[in-house]
Amino acid sequence: MDIKETLLIVDDEQNTLEGLKEIMTQEGYHVLTALSAEEGLKLLNNDGIDLVITDLMLPGMDGMEFARTVLRDYIGIQVIIITAFGTVKSAVESMKEGIYNYITKPVHIDELLVIAKKALDESRLRKDYIDLKSKVEAKYKFINIIGASGAMIKVFEKVLKVAKTNSTVILRGESGTGKELIARAIHEKSARADKPFMTIDCTSFPETLLESELFGYEKGAFTGAYKTKIGCFEAAEGGTIFLDEIGNISPDVQVRLLRVLQERIISRLGSTKPQKVDVRVIAATNTNLENAIKKGTFRKDLYYRLNVIPIILPQLKQRRSDISMLIDHFIKKYAAENDKNVKSCTPEVEKLFIYHDWPGNVRELENAIENAVVMCDESVIVVDDLPKYLVTKYEKSKFAGLQEDELDLSAQLELAEKRIIKSTLEKVDYNKTKAAELLSINLRTLHNKARKYNL
Repeated sequence: MDIKETLLIVDDEQNTLEGLKEIMTQEGYHVLTALSAEEGLKLLNNDGIDLVITDLMLPGMDGMEFARTVLRDYIGIQVIIITAFGTVKSAVESMKEGIYNYITKPVHIDELLVIAKKALDESRLRKDYIDLKSKVEAKYKFINIIGASGAMIKVFEKVLKVAKTNSTVILRGESGTGKELIARAIHEKSARADKPFMTIDCTSFPETLLESELFGYEKGAFTGAYKTKIGCFEAAEGGTIFLDEIGNISPDVQVRLLRVLQERIISRLGSTKPQKVDVRVIAATNTNLENAIKKGTFRKDLYYRLNVIPIILPQLKQRRSDISMLIDHFIKKYAAENDKNVKSCTPEVEKLFIYHDWPGNVRELENAIENAVVMCDESVIVVDDLPKYLVTKYEKSKFAGLQEDELDLSAQLELAEKRIIKSTLEKVDYNKTKAAELLSINLRTLHNKARKYNL
């Protein structure tokens, strides 16, 4: 059998240590052993350990303190605790601090093998996404845009293509999906990158103010116009203007914007002198413009002028494999901003984040993590650090139970399998033949499992 991952088993009972080593070696794992936490920490200084299995009761540094040290200093290594029945409560509490799982004595080998495999599967999945993230960042180099899912790769590739042109772009997607970030990416990858990038939220201005904000006005054009003011189109000369929530502009502004797109000409309010402008327009909306045309609230000719290059941004629930990356990114961001030593979150928190539907998309996830970082008193975010509505969801979750009599290994294994298959499918853009090869299963099996998990 090929060598699999490397395990470190720590127990002060020599017979137990040797027995566990023999069993796990027979399963194909490379096994290191230590009789104390201190000895285990020395072994951890060597790269390559994927999973730590430790007894809770150890001489010197106990298993709990050892586990905390591992989680703090060796990011990515999972920890399983072996505990006597009388200390199960302590072990359960430890899971809130990031311990992957616990096993009671006497150790049931089948249970140990299932939990160890699941822990290693999740570690492998995490390493895969870190590797994929680095490759995506190296290829696309978009600042503050996080994602390596098939859906986001398509967006990145389209951004790189349209950035080389002067074509008008419209970004479609729900609120919170990152439309302004994509607009900035297009600008920064274009030949206009050294010119201005102007952002206008069309919902932030009343009709008359939006018109003067975009096109400017002459002195005396209206009451209160004490001096001439240039508009955003003039200010953005040579660069890009991003019109957010374009579906909310008034009919008069639509007419003026249509002229800009057709003739590249503007005129300030109160002026009859037209001016040529060289500005790229990127618009964005979360409304259905087609329905607005049918209702007569949005001009069809303007729609076609804007809809030259449409880019549709996926909802966060449509790219769940990106959520782990986003978690890491936002934890680092808000830990630095708030001078906190928060480095990660527990598996329970990550699981909750991955399976929440996020109606507010990335913005909602970012707000939740900022809240959690501020509330967190340790280096690892736990469920109790989350906003109340997410804690309530966690408590009702099928997979949230931590009590020993609620531990459903079969359900947990199914959950891990679903995550691995889904992530692999997204990685290869749902090419099931490629996915089956990566997962080392036959195509028929993959089809059956995809149907089972509604993937």
